Amino acid sequence: SVQPDMYPGNCWAFKGSQGYLVVRLSMKIYPTAFTLEHIPKTLSPTGNITSAPRNFSVYGLDDEYQEEGKLLGEYVYDQDGEPLQMFPVMVSLDYKIQSVR
Repeated sequence: SVQPDMYPGNCWAFKGSQGYLVVRLSMKIYPTAFTLEHIPKTLSPTGNITSAPRNFSVYGLDDEYQEEGKLLGEYVYDQDGEPLQMFPVMVSLDYKIQSVR
């Protein structure tokens, strides 16, 4: 989890409609899939999850300071789907990555 607690309404929010996050991994890996989880509408304090991510891209980086990376896939989070959704890596990697953005 990117946040210290999991209570509905306590979010790690972006200012505006776009943002990015860089996660440094404990070791270099060949990723095969990513998961994204958001609270379901039924647990949302407002009864909706319009602030949930929709369109997002994942990039593999050699390190967290790299500005450009290898595009691993472009995805859409289904707000009407399960809270935890899995997205496969859409490209083959010929090297291990240390961070994702």
